[in-house]
Amino acid sequence: MDGSGACVRLPEQCIQTARLSMRPLSQEDADLYCGLYADPDTMRFIGPPLSREQALRNFHKILASLGRRPVERVMLAIVETTSHRCIGIGALQDFEPERRRVEVGMMLVGGGRGRGFGKEGLRALVSYAFATFEVDEVWLQHDDNSAAAWGVPASLGLSHSTDLHKPGTSIWSAYRHLWPADFFESGTTGVYPCQT
Repeated sequence: MDGSGACVRLPEQCIQTARLSMRPLSQEDADLYCGLYADPDTMRFIGPPLSREQALRNFHKILASLGRRPVERVMLAIVETTSHRCIGIGALQDFEPERRRVEVGMMLVGGGRGRGFGKEGLRALVSYAFATFEVDEVWLQHDDNSAAAWGVPASLGLSHSTDLHKPGTSIWSAYRHLWPADFFESGTTGVYPCQT
């Protein structure tokens, strides 16, 4: 563990669920990243869409930050295992070691939404955070106006709150002591060395 509570073994790990594989973001994921951040529908409840140039600049900054210690963020490409298509990006970011918490987030392409991948991916990311880092809370935020965003954290049993400093934003938290400890014990889910 380093000062952030982050294990140094991160880069070679992949998360596998029944239908998804999440691997570290790489240079080959530039089109996926730029496509998500430039898409008005995807960004509707996140913020203004970026131009491809802006998104590409951000992508390169993020790639450069992935190897830093203490860990600043974990960015993963989400791959649908049956089609081998990248359908989104998952992230752990804004580590707060003093509060023992980290923010989790996911963005899915249009074809990846409404198929249960959000719930499956978020559950895996939260479980991964608790299994890998010295955190007691994994939290996410979304725009209150995004009805679709409410269902996933609620169905996973996350606790809902609001932030008085961010009106119109919902906050959801998973807590280590309440999270199912057996998630990675099933035969189809786990953290494995990435196949190259």
